[in-house]
Amino acid sequence: MNASMERKKDGDLVFYTSRTIDIPHMFTTKFGGVSTGHVASLNLGFNRGDERENVLKNYDILAGWFGVEKERLTCTKQVHNDEVGVVTEKEIGMGLGQPNSWQVDAVVTNLPGVPLCGFYADCVVTLLYDPVSRSIAACHSGWRGTAKGILKKTVRMMAEQYGAKPENIRAVIGPSIRNCCFETDRDVPDAMRDEMGERVNPYIEKRGAKYFPDLQGINTMLLREAGVEQIVDSEICTKCHSDIFWSHRATQGHRGVHAGVIMLPKE
Repeated sequence: MNASMERKKDGDLVFYTSRTIDIPHMFTTKFGGVSTGHVASLNLGFNRGDERENVLKNYDILAGWFGVEKERLTCTKQVHNDEVGVVTEKEIGMGLGQPNSWQVDAVVTNLPGVPLCGFYADCVVTLLYDPVSRSIAACHSGWRGTAKGILKKTVRMMAEQYGAKPENIRAVIGPSIRNCCFETDRDVPDAMRDEMGERVNPYIEKRGAKYFPDLQGINTMLLREAGVEQIVDSEICTKCHSDIFWSHRATQGHRGVHAGVIMLPKE
């Protein structure tokens, strides 16, 4: 685990934060909610075989830590694309307070008191914060979104919308499956090369007949290409630590959902 990361506990709620971001944020773990069975206990996914009432209670717990009503939590759609959504007053609560009607894997805002949520159970969620422009983002990227450069586009959107300068942005790459465990066939690296070219080659390791992409390394490269200098890779593998985190690979999809969440506090 990266030295800037901290495991924290608040009551039953267990989560990770990074010292590099000094506003409310977290990467959730399995622990701290009311769900039972294979999604015990802080499951944040409505489509994982959980009782809807339990998931809503879990969101109440999460929102309570941020000091807001759960209807203000604003969520990505997780469609494995490269669209970035801008959260204005009209979009507050997308996915909870109102139907999730957009097709975005990243969200940005400069509104205080609006927690942005990106979801994971192996995929990469990166939280971004610019203390100068006071803007934030939550970006979900599986290998498809990574190959499409969604993280770079998220930085660009923060700059376009809020005047954020990349050198001021602090980025934290959350717990996610790492190349120690992310085993693929040749189709994945081939598709990534088609999107990104040969510069992705140093981040794809071949072991026997299988390939092991380094999604965190690629996303770090994308952040640096975008001009971001303050980057923390949590260095936490969800599959290696499937006792703490749900891993889609470890359970063949029989699992709950985590969230990376960040919020600008009210001044």
